Amino acid sequence: MGTFVITLREGFEAALIVGLILAYLAGYKWGVTPIAGYCDMINPSAAAECGGPVQWAYHLILPWLTFALLYAALYVRMIRANVMETMHEDYVRTARAKGAPESRVMRSHILRNSMLPVVTILGMDIGLALGGAIFTERVFNLPGLGLQVLVSYENFDLPVIMGVVLFATLCIIVMNLIVDVLYAVIDPRIRLT
Repeated sequence: MGTFVITLREGFEAALIVGLILAYLAGYKWGVTPIAGYCDMINPSAAAECGGPVQWAYHLILPWLTFALLYAALYVRMIRANVMETMHEDYVRTARAKGAPESRVMRSHILRNSMLPVVTILGMDIGLALGGAIFTERVFNLPGLGLQVLVSYENFDLPVIMGVVLFATLCIIVMNLIVDVLYAVIDPRIRLT
């Protein structure tokens, strides 16, 4: 339990720092994006003066960047390590010795075999991503499941919390199903029958 609390605290601190730096630079200093707020994509309110898919995406640029930057370093490091390890395998040297073009060796032999651990971790990280969305929503004042969970927790609203946990569980199950199907696409030795 202690490790989970430390991880949540570190996730909040990272989201807070990255989000505030991006909001200061891109929103306040350069004026490129809005600092906070939300525009509804489907049902814009008359008082909000913003809505539609373009305004919705424009207001979510900073949260998306914050969320992506929190996970980008981990995945880049993992992909690099897997590619470096796979480059020295016997089947890669054999493909090069047979005269296969370097682009085909990279695509068919190296990347395809080094993506299996990345897909596995991606499937397992969906729960962490949903937890990280809570902090990103809090930093940018976005209405979402994270804000709803926090409000429900403060009001002791157990049915709402149970609904969000059920939805998150369903997302994790669907993501694991997608990962299992991707295994068959990436690795030809695995077949789903």
